[in-house]
Amino acid sequence: MKKIIIMLALSLFAATAAFAAEGKVVSVADGAAVVEMGADAKLQKGAGVKLNGKAGKVTAVSGTKVTIKAGNAAELKAGETVRVDKANSMQGC
Repeated sequence: MKKIIIMLALSLFAATAAFAAEGKVVSVADGAAVVEMGADAKLQKGAGVKLNGKAGKVTAVSGTKVTIKAGNAAELKAGETVRVDKANSMQGC
């Protein structure tokens, strides 16, 4: 019984664990930031993300560079390290 509870807890944690990564801002223009991410960052165009905690959307992906349109993008500067989290698609359910 103990094993079942532990396995259930671990699978629940794995299902709710979200993508989070850091990247470097390459450029900022028109309310969007181009961020150089690691090769393991599997983001797709149209994905909802959080850029340093603020809601945003991936508007383009080119290799390891991701363009994110977000309300706080204009505040960022090239060379700055930022945190990118995948937005929770189950929010509001």
